[in-house]
Amino acid sequence: MNKQTIKNLLRASAITMAVLAGTLSPVTVFAAAPMVKTQAPAYYRMMLGDIEITALLDENSTWPSAMKDLFPNVTGTQIKSLMSQTQLQAEFDFSTIGFLINTTDKLILIDTGGKGATPSYGQLFTNLKAAGYRPEQVDDIFITHMHPDHIGGLSEAGVRLFPNAMVHIDTLELAQLEKRAATGNKGSQASIAKLRPYMDAKKYHGFAGDTEFFPGFRAISSYGHTAGHSFYAVESKGKKMLFWGDFVVHDKVQLEMVDVIPPGEPDAAKGTKLRQINFATAAKEGYLIGGAHFAFPGIGRLRDLNGKYIWVPVDYASIPLNSEAQP
Repeated sequence: MNKQTIKNLLRASAITMAVLAGTLSPVTVFAAAPMVKTQAPAYYRMMLGDIEITALLDENSTWPSAMKDLFPNVTGTQIKSLMSQTQLQAEFDFSTIGFLINTTDKLILIDTGGKGATPSYGQLFTNLKAAGYRPEQVDDIFITHMHPDHIGGLSEAGVRLFPNAMVHIDTLELAQLEKRAATGNKGSQASIAKLRPYMDAKKYHGFAGDTEFFPGFRAISSYGHTAGHSFYAVESKGKKMLFWGDFVVHDKVQLEMVDVIPPGEPDAAKGTKLRQINFATAAKEGYLIGGAHFAFPGIGRLRDLNGKYIWVPVDYASIPLNSEAQP
């Protein structure tokens, strides 16, 4: 064995020992990081043509057996079938969402959430600020209907929470509440009290049915869930989005069973007919939908599967926004 061979063997042995030493040396173990258990600010922003749309979560809570609470006429057999076909969970998160529209000329809010209804409502204000806006910047508020979880954020203790905003509601919606309030209905009286500070300040505007407020933004009457329920449509550069309010209160149930009747719907036949027509139209035309009670952010499209429908959520878009990249 020559000297060079011995040197090579020694070198190889040294390398091997170094590797083994590194492998067998004590490993430093870091303490596990504690769980954070908080979510990111609950707003989602996208572009619709030249218009900025921001979804604002107001409330999200788990409802055990919520399907039976929302749809008492659904049978046990139907519930089992729905849970199997739609992957519906026994407990699910029920969201309430408001939508902010920035046209650069106006800042518009669709519904205000349910501040004061329960302790979990009212997150819209925190998420509005997290999204870079303040309540005093809102120019107009358009109410889809006057249920507490959609108008609760209008005012508190007689004070307007959006001090510069004009509130727009279909006249039939307010009329139904005034009629009930006159008979002593406490819920209707409470709903009117939420609007009263705006009425006193001449910051309330009632409109009748289908109304265009400015090019690219209009109300569409969708009477059925309530007497004056309204959709709102916004369009820009050939793109369209329809805000549905309570037209759908549980997407996994109502898209699978189009004729199921939500609780408290005064004209069930009219509501069912409207859903049949609008589901089919939305799927055919492919426009975006903003759903107040869909899973957050509540923005997506419908896909028609032979009379049953699937919700297709909008894809996440990174920042900075590019309107041309939006579908």
